[in-house]
Amino acid sequence: MLSVVEPAALWLFALAVPILVFMWLGWADLRRRLGRWRVWALLIVRLGLLTALVLAMAGLQIGRPVWATATVFLIDASDSIAPVQRAAILDYLAQAQANADPDDRMAVVVFGARAAVERIAEPPYPLTRIDTPVFSSRTNIADAIELGLALLPAALHQRLVLLSDGGANEGDTLAAVRLAAARGVPIEVVPLVIERAADALITAFVAPKMAQAEQTIPLTVTIESAVSGAATVQLLVDGRLQTEVPLDLVIGDNQLTITAPAGEPGFRQFGVRLIAPFDTQPANNQAVAFTFVSGPPRLLLLTTTPDQVTALVAAWQATGITVVVQEPSQVPADPRALRAFDTIALVDTPADEVPTALQRALTTYVRDNGGGLLVIGGPRSFGAGGWRRTLLEPILPVALDPPLREERPDLALVLVIDRSGSMRELVDDGRTQLDLAREAVYQASRGLTQRDQIALIAFDSIADTLLPLQPLPGLFTIEDALSRLVAGGGTNIRSGIALAAETIATSQARIRHVILLTDGVSETEYADLVADLRAQGITVSAIAIGLDTDPALERVAQIGGGKYYLVQRVPDLPQVVLEETVRVANRDVIEEPFRPVSALPTAWLRELGPLPLLRGRNAASARSTSRVLLVAEDGAPLLATAQVGLGRVVAWTSDLSGRWAAAWLTWPDFPRFAANLVAEVLPLGSDERLAVTTTVNANRVEIEVLARDELGRPLELGELRNRVSGLAGSFELSFSQVAPDRYRAITTIDQIGAYLVQIGASDSTGQPIGNVTTAFTINFSPEYGRLAANPGLLADIAALTGGSIDPPPETVFAPTAQSVYEVRSVTIPLLWIALVLLPIDVALRRLLVPLPELPSAIGKSRSRTTAAPTPSSSPSDRPSPSPPDASDALRRPLSDEERIAALLTAKRRRRKEP
Repeated sequence: MLSVVEPAALWLFALAVPILVFMWLGWADLRRRLGRWRVWALLIVRLGLLTALVLAMAGLQIGRPVWATATVFLIDASDSIAPVQRAAILDYLAQAQANADPDDRMAVVVFGARAAVERIAEPPYPLTRIDTPVFSSRTNIADAIELGLALLPAALHQRLVLLSDGGANEGDTLAAVRLAAARGVPIEVVPLVIERAADALITAFVAPKMAQAEQTIPLTVTIESAVSGAATVQLLVDGRLQTEVPLDLVIGDNQLTITAPAGEPGFRQFGVRLIAPFDTQPANNQAVAFTFVSGPPRLLLLTTTPDQVTALVAAWQATGITVVVQEPSQVPADPRALRAFDTIALVDTPADEVPTALQRALTTYVRDNGGGLLVIGGPRSFGAGGWRRTLLEPILPVALDPPLREERPDLALVLVIDRSGSMRELVDDGRTQLDLAREAVYQASRGLTQRDQIALIAFDSIADTLLPLQPLPGLFTIEDALSRLVAGGGTNIRSGIALAAETIATSQARIRHVILLTDGVSETEYADLVADLRAQGITVSAIAIGLDTDPALERVAQIGGGKYYLVQRVPDLPQVVLEETVRVANRDVIEEPFRPVSALPTAWLRELGPLPLLRGRNAASARSTSRVLLVAEDGAPLLATAQVGLGRVVAWTSDLSGRWAAAWLTWPDFPRFAANLVAEVLPLGSDERLAVTTTVNANRVEIEVLARDELGRPLELGELRNRVSGLAGSFELSFSQVAPDRYRAITTIDQIGAYLVQIGASDSTGQPIGNVTTAFTINFSPEYGRLAANPGLLADIAALTGGSIDPPPETVFAPTAQSVYEVRSVTIPLLWIALVLLPIDVALRRLLVPLPELPSAIGKSRSRTTAAPTPSSSPSDRPSPSPPDASDALRRPLSDEERIAALLTAKRRRRKEP
């Protein structure tokens, strides 16, 4: 069989016409000059050269028949295939392989939810087991067919053999079948259908989408059973077992209604489980549903001083808000547990009282779960509470480092720590006094900013510098210095003060301060050193730990112009050191009367009228991402809000207790003000500009957001924040714009459960539009349903591709009805032929030696070469050349000058003729 790759190149054969025409027009002259046989040979060579070049450009191919077959076995490994069928599959493959020829090729594809290659196309050899794992809760025949087509080698008869029950529940099977039919690849079908064993399954579980708090929710369960018998239905609420209901199943449909309390407002997930002794397929014995429970907002108030928030709690309760007051140590560090509250308020609480795990959970609660966080100030909040460089600081709407007023550092702090042997004494919680001293240093660093300086000196009998005076370093540098703080030796306070004086004298900071921390009596006097420091403008404070300390420490603090602390409860030490650092820096708390000023027009603030006087606040500055509603008289933020992920955070930098806000607690509008603070962090309403729809098909979930303005026109979104949450965790979707007003995300979820979808949107200018919340459920796969097998689909696959149903294994390697050829290109040989014919063409035109005289011409040429005169011969010895005769002239090719002369002579002769 011959074929060409580029048929259009065959039009170049038309070049043979001008070749024949030119040779015919010059036939007489060519015959006279070259002779008859040369002309015919030249014609044949040129036509052969043209033929070789044209066929090479057309890509001439030669094919020979092929009888070998490539067969790809597509093996269903989903859960609907029984173990006895899996053994039958291996037997079928063994019989098929035994009847294959060595030239045949065999490949194996295993599929469930996705297809995977068990064996590539190679010479047949036995397959004793299947090792490739697949996700077996789905059946994707389409993926298997497409992968099988990709594995088929060319230049062989091609065939797919599908071994399945036909229960495709994922992928477009018919589209893949049409692709195989278009390629002419038959799909032979081996059905794996057996009678299903006794089974009972949950076919429906219905819960109302909305309910009110404290309401009783009816839940309807539909169970289909193939046999009758006793069973039990378990009800789970939010993953916890709520109740068990016994029932007697009958053959066919069974319906049961269970009631459950709605509980607190929020997203409620219900689940049912069927337990039946006769059941053979437990995977279809569970289902989930969800309900949104509405009610008054629930607020969790975190504080370490519950007696100071009674007025605030009363104000919130007066407006219908449910308030739960707890200390941070009592709250579980679980974002899912925190999701039971609409808002969390952190009131005048220092950072060291909020565990790191809880700080992380609060961040997740806001950013990923859409919760609201209200941070209220006070003497132990924001920067004064050591919140710098904590996990919660990045989501605050205010920055805790005040603006730089001078180029020089604000504060140089030298900590002089006692490391004598007595510091090894244990305190109540199993830590030593030195452990708490290390924590105290860390807390002191939280009271500093990046423009402050810190140094750490430790002393026993002698003093050492553990951290030289330097701008506030990173956490690792501080931890490295503290790791070298080891107890042992005496108590020589003078050595520590002397080294501190030498260290701090090099600083040009606006405030220079030394904190002495010790638990014993000094072996030497050092009051004179403290007096010298005070004379240089350097202050000294003293912190005494326990009851056995030197009574002279209070006098030392007075001499040094600092403050004296007696810490009898050692666990309070870190907070005391932080408070002393904040006091000395004198920038995190500003206690002076001021009246709040409106910074951003806000309806609910305008309705309140003139605001009462405040007597203090926490120092802070606004972030570029926040909205500042109220400011102090110097422009510093007082009330600021920010969108953080799906949630919102509000900062009130004054307090709401009797210290700074005493006038507010007696203000008639205080309950309205407190309620509006909560409203600022509650999720924004969609304002009818956002709508969301969810479509679930098996495990494929499609979520679409529709955004339109008040007039129904498409609304361009600048940011689309989202979070999908379930009992197993949460994740984020990637939305793409599919229309001017539509945004779509598609994902697959294989785990059964109810999933909460929270979406927050902002317009192109960054202004929040609103939040929408919806949910969807993923129940058991159709793989475990009563229609798991589909013999009709198997019949359609075979019919559409020309395959057969249940073919004998001996026939699956037989050649197909199509003719298959092994095609080889002859382009390179044709080019070699053209290269050989080209010099022959040149020789026929240029080498004018008659064929009969060719041997003698060659002999004469050799004799002339042999008789050539030597250089020593004289001219008289050389033979004189004989004049050329007529025959030599005919044999010799004419030069160009001779031809021109001959033409001129012929022209004159014609002119003379009458």
